Amino acid sequence: MLDLPKLRPIQNRRERRIKRRRAEITTAAASLFAEQGFAATTTKDISEAADMAEGTLYNYFDSKRDILLAIVNEMQQATMAMLAQAGKVQREDDIIDLVDREMELLLTHLDFTRTLILEVWLDDDLLQDFLIGRLQQLRQGIRDFLEDCIAQGVFRPMDPDTASGMLIGMFTVPLLPVLRGVSKSPIPE
Repeated sequence: MLDLPKLRPIQNRRERRIKRRRAEITTAAASLFAEQGFAATTTKDISEAADMAEGTLYNYFDSKRDILLAIVNEMQQATMAMLAQAGKVQREDDIIDLVDREMELLLTHLDFTRTLILEVWLDDDLLQDFLIGRLQQLRQGIRDFLEDCIAQGVFRPMDPDTASGMLIGMFTVPLLPVLRGVSKSPIPE
């Protein structure tokens, strides 16, 4: 019996390439959407910014709206992953670190965040069909986190539903001037 070396599946390389190209497209699109607005940005603009032919862009996304939805999904996945790790909170410093990491996530993806806020503000269908459900998932994740912390004695008893809404608001309000570019990002202190 021959001892053949194990070959990495071609599919994995292909999947990595597809993931990279999709990321190049969403990064270029988010920047353009933030700068020009969703409606004013064309798929040709996006393909040029991503350094590819416009037809190639359609190998990765069916439409400009699908690119926007991918941007929204990327932000939500990162936030939910952070919330999943939040169960390790035991001290005040842990909470500050968690808030700081979430702010850093939003601010390091400033174009994505700006795009999301602008387009949800302008597009009722996007708000209703896509974002509200995702915000409800985020709020549920925060609610679960708070319930766990209360059960562990990390937090005093409170209404997790009200507190989860307040936490989302606490992130949103300080970020608005930062997103508009008229204020510096808040520091953990």
